[in-house]
Amino acid sequence: MKTTIRTSVLYDRFSCLGADCPQNCCYGWKIPVDEESEEKYRRERSITGLRACLAVHGRENRLFNRLTLRCPMLDPDGLCALQKKRGEGFLPAVCRVYPREWANLGTFVERTLDLSCIHAAEIYLEAASEPDGGLAMREETGLWEEPRSGTNDDPEFLEELTGRREEILAGLMDGGIATAEDFDTYLYGLADAQKRRQDEILRVEAHGVNRIRMFPFSVMLLNELMSTSFYEDHLRLRAPGLYRMCRRYYKMFDRLSEIEGQKKLDAMFARFLTEEDGIPVQDYVRYFAYCLQRTFFATYEDYSLLRRVEEALVHVNVLLLLETLAREAGVPMTVRERASMISAYEKRVFHNSDVLRAMVKCVTDRLV
Repeated sequence: MKTTIRTSVLYDRFSCLGADCPQNCCYGWKIPVDEESEEKYRRERSITGLRACLAVHGRENRLFNRLTLRCPMLDPDGLCALQKKRGEGFLPAVCRVYPREWANLGTFVERTLDLSCIHAAEIYLEAASEPDGGLAMREETGLWEEPRSGTNDDPEFLEELTGRREEILAGLMDGGIATAEDFDTYLYGLADAQKRRQDEILRVEAHGVNRIRMFPFSVMLLNELMSTSFYEDHLRLRAPGLYRMCRRYYKMFDRLSEIEGQKKLDAMFARFLTEEDGIPVQDYVRYFAYCLQRTFFATYEDYSLLRRVEEALVHVNVLLLLETLAREAGVPMTVRERASMISAYEKRVFHNSDVLRAMVKCVTDRLV
């Protein structure tokens, strides 16, 4: 069926690094196997087909990598045996698409890049100097066969969401946010406006949000976020870099009082955001904008305008914390190092609804 397809300018820049990838996507998470792909493996009369069949675990929830360590189809050379022997079409659907992601909203399709892939994160970071920060989208009419992403059929609400998102992204990227204080003020206004409009849509008494520090988060809120299931001992194997930064956080702040911890954190953030070898505030403004660009249309299903802002608040603040900790540890803020941090974080949170839900609840409890 022909439809309007909106594609991020970053989308077509991606090509898999294969064995040269420093953070192979075949490690660290469960890999679902769709029914069609499993049937292909059962029909395949070869060692590769037998190996694939033996690698699939579960009946209803079929997985290649149930222990989330190394995918059993990955060869010692760092390449996928399925792709080497039979080509990309023989991969499970999720492997063929990743890290490209799409949403079919009925009246249009939107395609973006998932930054849990380190190379996708590098592409995103390298686009920072472009006039639009890499957030521009091209529009075309084309054939799209994949099913709808949800069940809502409310074109007026979808049109409102489209306009609202564009207005927010323009406000973020117009260059008017120069300091952490500017960003904090902007985020409060955004969260308050989204909450009031959400209440209007749901036909309840409209209320705004409580005024808390939104960028950077306070040490107490960061303590709450770190105390969720975001940090667990198994990260030592699945995401060692992320694990080291979490351990460093506890080592630095665990024995401090709230006042002592806040002073120490404020000093760290001030150095990181203003010194020459740190990262400017505008980089976090752009990351917040990219998070919203990717997830905003989830509101089309759950009508939770505030939830999208809260999720992006979690992402931008935890990334700031992790990168600040890395810099304090002497890690150079190169594109590769930053991409590694972003991809490890996104793999842990963007693709783990239980972790994200627990972290968002910490923010909601203070905001609402």
